Amino acid sequence: MYGQVLRVAHVRALVAYSVIARVPLGITSIALVLFVKQESGSFAWAGVVTATFAFSCAVLGVGMSRLIDRHGQTIVLLAGMAVHCVSVGAIVVLGLSGAPMWVLIACAVPAGALPPVSTCLRPLWPALLADDPRLVPTAYALDALLIEVVFVAGPLLTGLIVALFSPQVALVVGLAFLAAGVLGFASTEPSRHWRGEGRQPGGLVGALHSPGLQTLTAAAFGIGTCFGALEVGFAAYGASRDMSALAGALLALNATGSAIGGLWYGANAYRLGPVQRAYVLLVCSFGPLIALVAAAPTLALVIAMAVVSGLATAPLTTAQNLLAGELAPRGRVTESFTWLVTALVVGIATGNAVAGALTDATSWRVAVLAAATLAIIAAAVTVARRRTLVAAAATPG
Repeated sequence: MYGQVLRVAHVRALVAYSVIARVPLGITSIALVLFVKQESGSFAWAGVVTATFAFSCAVLGVGMSRLIDRHGQTIVLLAGMAVHCVSVGAIVVLGLSGAPMWVLIACAVPAGALPPVSTCLRPLWPALLADDPRLVPTAYALDALLIEVVFVAGPLLTGLIVALFSPQVALVVGLAFLAAGVLGFASTEPSRHWRGEGRQPGGLVGALHSPGLQTLTAAAFGIGTCFGALEVGFAAYGASRDMSALAGALLALNATGSAIGGLWYGANAYRLGPVQRAYVLLVCSFGPLIALVAAAPTLALVIAMAVVSGLATAPLTTAQNLLAGELAPRGRVTESFTWLVTALVVGIATGNAVAGALTDATSWRVAVLAAATLAIIAAAVTVARRRTLVAAAATPG
């Protein structure tokens, strides 16, 4: 079925450009942590700068998605690309010149104008696959697998560049990928012609008026804290063993586990039942799997648990996106997907900041366990609110 999706007109170009544009998702955060640590000597400062960038991505992402629903994708994607590239470039130049940390934090704010290519691709699937709607779940599964490709390639590329050159070179390489991918994606016919439907009034919270979307958003925050804690935790673990490239390798292994889980889910989704039930099961498994990383006593077991801890990620993302598409209010589909990304990014920012402080004060294991605990709490909230997802319960996983 993946082949059927890729044979549809425009899909291969959109997929290729979206992957290129999203490679920086696997580069920027970890490279920023390593760059600020290099210049400041502190994981706490590295966590603060990276958290500021992530929080800004969350806030600006919602605003950009609302503009996309109203005015289309092209102009918003190109404007965001320009602002992000200039801001990250400023972080590199000012950081190398010895600027105070508050200056780097200030530059991290506009750097959050990261073009939301992921949330631009997802609303295109129903129209692209209108001749065979049965392929839509497969398309969302493909999208989840593509993200894992990004999170395998990005950290590995980051580790290689850092080992051969420096973190600042990795940041610049990320900007080159972003520019090439966004320019290509925004030039495709489906992206240029896409427009949102008529909007419903939503006020400041917009699409979050949907109770089901509130449930998905709360869970996404808990999941994000684990990702943020792993970024800092793996970097600290690599530093403790004097292996600067280890952080990227461990993140790539985590993404590899996710890709394995995604491939299994794509072929066996029926085993978990309707997408509502599958989502609840997957979100409940996520935190405990992450906790296994902190419990691993040796390098060999950390490597193994890095893979195991990612097994639920791509299946969870697929189920989440299927539910979000069903629960999105009319005229706010891009915004609905963006709220989930926003919650994830805010969670990552929280995980970055908390893990940085806990790592300096205690150890990286404590930081990862704290994040896993928060993900378990988010899962408990999801179970308690599972009836809010019932509108999408008939959608096959």
